[in-house]
Amino acid sequence: MTDRDGSYEAHFRISRHPRGVARSRLILRDALGGWSMEQEVTDAAELVLSELVTNALRVRGPSDRHVGVGFAYDPEEGVLRLEVSDAGVGCPELRSPSEDETCGRGLVLVDALADRWGVCGREGGIGKTVWAAFKAPQAALPPAHESAFPGSPG
Repeated sequence: MTDRDGSYEAHFRISRHPRGVARSRLILRDALGGWSMEQEVTDAAELVLSELVTNALRVRGPSDRHVGVGFAYDPEEGVLRLEVSDAGVGCPELRSPSEDETCGRGLVLVDALADRWGVCGREGGIGKTVWAAFKAPQAALPPAHESAFPGSPG
């Protein structure tokens, strides 16, 4: 998928079900493969997206609300940005879990793998969006008239 300004992006919603993590990763992997993204960036982005979606699914919020997932690649800036939005309250915080704790390491991974990450208010004022950005200057994108998703109409 290409936008008029030449950036590549996808946005979708998933239900609050654990299968949404795998679905999100699959869509991201397919898109980044179509954009010829470096494998190192793809691997890091998949892991970070998994953590962000998992956190969004775990946050307290209305059970009927979907989780928003989006990612975009800006070839001029050489930046891949992931976004995950939920309707829950509160903001995620980077923690330093002890060796005995079984939770709390997701944002540690996000912080280690992404070049930058943060939290902002969600459009409409309900909930938040957690984002992560990766330097990705080496993508060999298809021409703008081709589809970024193999097998889909351009």
